[in-house]
Amino acid sequence: MVSLKEMARADAERAPPAWLRPLLEATFFEACPEHPAAGGASRATRSAGAGNHFCTRCAGGALCSGCLAGHRGHRLIKVRKSSNHTVVKVAEVAALLDMSMVQTYLINGDRVVFLKPRPVSGKGRPGASRCQECERGLQDKACRFCSIGCKLEGMEGDFEVSFAVPPRSESESEEDEPKSDDDSWRFGEEGVGTGTEPPAAPAN
Repeated sequence: MVSLKEMARADAERAPPAWLRPLLEATFFEACPEHPAAGGASRATRSAGAGNHFCTRCAGGALCSGCLAGHRGHRLIKVRKSSNHTVVKVAEVAALLDMSMVQTYLINGDRVVFLKPRPVSGKGRPGASRCQECERGLQDKACRFCSIGCKLEGMEGDFEVSFAVPPRSESESEEDEPKSDDDSWRFGEEGVGTGTEPPAAPAN
């Protein structure tokens, strides 16, 4: 029989990082109040002045490109948009969060996950399974959640659900830091799993 001490240790190990809920509660892609001059008329300057980064060490909200100098050496997550909803690249958060059980989407060759659940109109599109928190249809039967937010809510009372990343080998650890890219990365056609069907459009 598993002791209470072992159960408590296992529960502590699977606990989500302290910065995860602030990440989900942050408001992204709005003008940065600290660097209002960064946003301009052109698309490039508007992008530079928008808060689309998050610091896992400080967990203080969205950061624009002008804020990043004050977070040198910190672990940053870059947030992107698809159909007006926030997503992150799986490859960029894989060393921080276990994304198992969460539905991924293939966009421009990059695997991404949604940060929060999206509105479901009516019964939504049918799928191989449904998100156990919001009932959104999922294309991959092995998945239980549509987003990081739903997985976080689904952790309560379910010891099978965890964000803890399994120990990595030495060779994997050398590649732990994801390569950052520039704002030229854009979303095109969206595909689910290994198929090409786009996610359901958000409800009005």
